Amino acid sequence: MKTKIYLAIVSLVMGLSLSSCEDDTNYAISTTPILNESSVGTGSSDVTATSATLHGTVAGLEKMAPASYAVGFLYGSSESELTENVTTTLEDGVFSATLTGLANNSTLYYQAFVRLQGKVYFKGQVKSLITTNAKAATKAAANVDFASAILGGTLTDYPADATCGIVISTSADVETVRSGLIVEGADLSGDYGIARGGLLPNTKYYYAAYLNLGKGIVYGDVESFTTATYSFDVDNDLVDLGLSVKWGRFNVGGKEGTDLGGLFGFGDLTGCNNSISVDDYPTASDTYKTQYDIANAVYGGKVTLPTAADFEELFALCTSEWTEQDGVTGFKLTGPNGNSIFLPAAGSRIMNDITGEGVNGFYMTGTVNPTNSNFALSYEFSSGMHGKTTTARYQAVAVRPVSTAKNVKFDKSLLYNTWEIDVKSDGSHLTFPGPSYFYGMDDSWSTVTNGEPVVGDSWNWSPDFAGNAWVVGNADNCRGYMTFSEEDGVDKVVVSQVTSAGTFITSEGTFTIDETNKTITLSVDILAPTNYVPTFVDNKKTNIKILSLTKSSMQFAVVRTDPSQNPCLLSINYVPQLEKYGFPAKLTCYGDGGAPDEWASAEIIIPGGDAALGQYTLTFSAEGPRTNAKVYVIDIEGFAAAYPNAFVRVDGIKADGNEVKFDANKFFYGNIEGGGKYRIELANIWGKGHNDAWDGLKDSPFRKGGGETNNETALAFSSTFEVKFTVVSITNNGAGVYTPNLITINPSWGGTWGHNSGSTFEVKYDDFKYSIVNPTIDIKYESGDHAAGSIMTFVQVDGIHDIFPGMHATLDELSLDGTKVAFDATKVPDAVDGSSYRLELWNCYGTTGNVGCAFGTRDGDTIKELAFTTSMETKFTFHNLFAIPAW
Repeated sequence: MKTKIYLAIVSLVMGLSLSSCEDDTNYAISTTPILNESSVGTGSSDVTATSATLHGTVAGLEKMAPASYAVGFLYGSSESELTENVTTTLEDGVFSATLTGLANNSTLYYQAFVRLQGKVYFKGQVKSLITTNAKAATKAAANVDFASAILGGTLTDYPADATCGIVISTSADVETVRSGLIVEGADLSGDYGIARGGLLPNTKYYYAAYLNLGKGIVYGDVESFTTATYSFDVDNDLVDLGLSVKWGRFNVGGKEGTDLGGLFGFGDLTGCNNSISVDDYPTASDTYKTQYDIANAVYGGKVTLPTAADFEELFALCTSEWTEQDGVTGFKLTGPNGNSIFLPAAGSRIMNDITGEGVNGFYMTGTVNPTNSNFALSYEFSSGMHGKTTTARYQAVAVRPVSTAKNVKFDKSLLYNTWEIDVKSDGSHLTFPGPSYFYGMDDSWSTVTNGEPVVGDSWNWSPDFAGNAWVVGNADNCRGYMTFSEEDGVDKVVVSQVTSAGTFITSEGTFTIDETNKTITLSVDILAPTNYVPTFVDNKKTNIKILSLTKSSMQFAVVRTDPSQNPCLLSINYVPQLEKYGFPAKLTCYGDGGAPDEWASAEIIIPGGDAALGQYTLTFSAEGPRTNAKVYVIDIEGFAAAYPNAFVRVDGIKADGNEVKFDANKFFYGNIEGGGKYRIELANIWGKGHNDAWDGLKDSPFRKGGGETNNETALAFSSTFEVKFTVVSITNNGAGVYTPNLITINPSWGGTWGHNSGSTFEVKYDDFKYSIVNPTIDIKYESGDHAAGSIMTFVQVDGIHDIFPGMHATLDELSLDGTKVAFDATKVPDAVDGSSYRLELWNCYGTTGNVGCAFGTRDGDTIKELAFTTSMETKFTFHNLFAIPAW
């Protein structure tokens, strides 16, 4: 029986399970302890001048009968002599007791305990209190925004040697708040406020004022406030430095680049965790793009924590400057593209103590030290060093987010088109390697189009059709088209699906778009591979995710419901019907001596979208000679309909391998016949360039001075005729108003990099032909800084050279200080700088620097003859957009 009594006591400690029997020997033992050294917590106290209410907690007694334990406090006047005790009741793991009749301004030490069966004690830490008339009252939060607030309190009857501040937490529990992050006030005052930054948006905080008397703390009531929401703007809150990721403009918990922001332990999503136990932080080996990614969680999935490699790239590829901005010390990092960010030396925090502020920067990477999981990888810097380091999980550091996110606006108008699944019968494709992709269930427009690093089931597998044809069975499963249109304010859709028998099944219906969530709902099934049968995908109508939508491609996502597979999104990849098979470009050479092959017999295919940009060659191989041109045209079928603002330029013409000279200023360009084809009319005796008679050209592009002809022999050939042309743009036909600017730089690099007196000229596209309106320009520049001459003087027109690389202008007149200057016009050449045209009077680094200047002889880099003391005035004329050959 003594053995059974002993085991009954031990069972309370170790969780033993006993079963009695007649011989007292039948028992079972569980080795899981009920309590341990961390089970009991000594809490805070509430005091008056003559009383004290003590608080404690215990975890592990939930299933124990109250008669088997006692809870309470040991207390006494010395930390080593807690000779008195008081017991109380336990409710939901919390207990408290009030001591009365105490002397004012006396110190008392106390310790929470749990006693099992009157025999075994478990105790919390020893704390102290001091009885006092002093009071602390918590003030309401003021000036609350998304990252900061003013918090404080009012004090009464407080001694001069006390300190004050606030404690803050994201938990409403009073004891948790009181043991929360301590933010000490700079000065002791009866009415104080603390500007607290580093807060997180859309977060509810609980806080209390406190008065620290040394041996004890007096707390005010717990109050709360909620910070404002913040919509992270990837256009303005991320900075493109020319690196592999964009960097946040400010730290998490900040508002500006110089704000220190908050300090966060590894996986801490609050900034208030001041525990130094690693058990109070996530045990994951990597918090990057997980639920513990503080940057991702705070800013709605648009950013993430950087990796150590991101930091190494930042410091390796950027120019770094240890500097002070707005009174804050840190590193200014300027990227290869000239943009910059500022990383404050925000220091770090252990428990409640911040060190290194203004001296060191410690920044989180979200990765655990692979050799010791109690530490995380961080990035440290100071004025003389930077590099990877390790910090304890509980060491709170700054966070600067990164992302590759974009902000592509949803444009519903792009949907209005006819679409087909992107795979041809031979298995080839236009845009997507496969007609269907696999995505995670949490993927959406945000991840696919905008590249946001959303936490959750986000992934992509993009199978190529050649190696994974099983995804849709075969290309025949993907035949058909889907047309979206708007008629009388109603959004309509027509879906024509080709069955396995080769017949069309056409369904007409309506659709609605949820532009906020980027989903589409139709009254009919969308166009999908025919093997996507209901047992595989049961919904092809409602709340279908729009993953991407551009002028040249579209992705709709349906849910795979195959019970034998995990749920995922299946993206159906579409391209416009016009672009799927490309645009046929045809060359017609019709003239005297023609054979049956003369109409549109040379053909190549031009792809759609941006892939169309580039140079092509059409070669006509005739069965017989052409002695006199009648209809020589290039037609690109459907191109003008798809791209009404496109421009296609002729670069070269050969007849029987010999260059043919031409004046492209006299060609006609565009949708000349009105049927959607883009035509370049080289010569057409019945076309736009015909004369007033029936059978001739009004102004020939193929002879000096042009003029009327009905016998265009310049295009005659015996066997081959070749035209080389460039699709310059599908969005910009070059028409518009252009502004020429005078640039003149003196030897000290002073002057103007772009002066204009208000003069412009217009490139006019009218009746399918290009011309220049108001071609003569007069620019007067006044300055007193050019008496030493010029190292650069030229007229520049930005953005025109890419469209019209053969344009030509001449200098008509140059006046210096009001006096006309003589010059050699042959030495004022056309020049180019990137996409800009230049009429180059002098450029020590340019063409004139090599061939000589029209105004004098260079003295080093300077032409002194271009000196002036009051003004320079240039008059010049733009003559043509396309080069005129030397006949």
